[in-house]
Amino acid sequence: MKEHFFEQVFLEASDSLYLLFETGEVRKNKAAVRLEEQVKVPLDRIVEIANGKGCVLHTTTEKCLNCEVKETWSPSVFPVVLETNVGIQERFSGSLSQVDDTITLLSLRGIENQEKMQQVIDNKRLIEYVNQAHETERRAISQELHDGLAQSIYSLMLDVRQLKRMENKGDIIQRIGSIDEDFVSLLQEVKQIAIDLRPTALDDLGLVPAIEALLHRIMETTGLIVHFIPVLSQQRFSERLETVTYRVLQESVMNSVKYAAVDELWVTLREHEGQLILEVRDHGIGFSPTVVGQASGAGLGLLHMQERAESVGGSFKIHSEVGEGTTVSLKLPID
Repeated sequence: MKEHFFEQVFLEASDSLYLLFETGEVRKNKAAVRLEEQVKVPLDRIVEIANGKGCVLHTTTEKCLNCEVKETWSPSVFPVVLETNVGIQERFSGSLSQVDDTITLLSLRGIENQEKMQQVIDNKRLIEYVNQAHETERRAISQELHDGLAQSIYSLMLDVRQLKRMENKGDIIQRIGSIDEDFVSLLQEVKQIAIDLRPTALDDLGLVPAIEALLHRIMETTGLIVHFIPVLSQQRFSERLETVTYRVLQESVMNSVKYAAVDELWVTLREHEGQLILEVRDHGIGFSPTVVGQASGAGLGLLHMQERAESVGGSFKIHSEVGEGTTVSLKLPID
């Protein structure tokens, strides 16, 4: 009864299973039979790979002598690439274990579906993060409108109502002058919010003038000295490219202002081998990217910059060490 149960488990298992006997006999379960209807399964070669006598990258033991890839697995878990009957390569995860002195069990599992499922999960997480980031931005804008514009408008409304109760012409003229100044400040506040949402210089003049305007404003408000070095053969790029570059720069510089404890930083923007490359470097206190990534609520800005870069087929890297400063690198393919 017990042997019959294990026989059924072996036959019905979802992984492709092979019992390899010392005599050369091979027993296959149903999944293995179905697999061989579509894929070529060279058992001797797979066993060699599992035992470190070859790898998925090389065809001979000599080539594999100093292969770093081969050393990253053991017979319990190893990668293998098999070819279908129509010549297409598919990836599998293999496992080789000893049942007893005369029998070895080989298990093969396709990982293509697993990777597709993981990609679906990663995409879902990314969508959730983007939604969260958008919600955070909406909350910040709402707070700014409430605490800034709404309060300023309410204050002006009270000043205008007070004019009705004033009788002295000189006092009225003086109060109107004060209200006019407040309206100028309010207008400037509205313009600043509009610039933060979408800088007009980026649309009208291009990436470099928009960056120069941004850095000038940051230097005026923070006292930070920023050295900006653009080395470009063209003045305009695609809208997506310019927007991503501008936003990553904005986030990187503000991170240096908030956390790096520096009064100077360097920004370079250049073209190289069909890529637009942005680097933001400071010599501040630095940090451990691992610690920041693990901290609850921390590292969202870094993740947001990475998401922006990947949305246009680019890459985002950050190198930082405690006490050694931080360098942000953005590489985007030029359309």
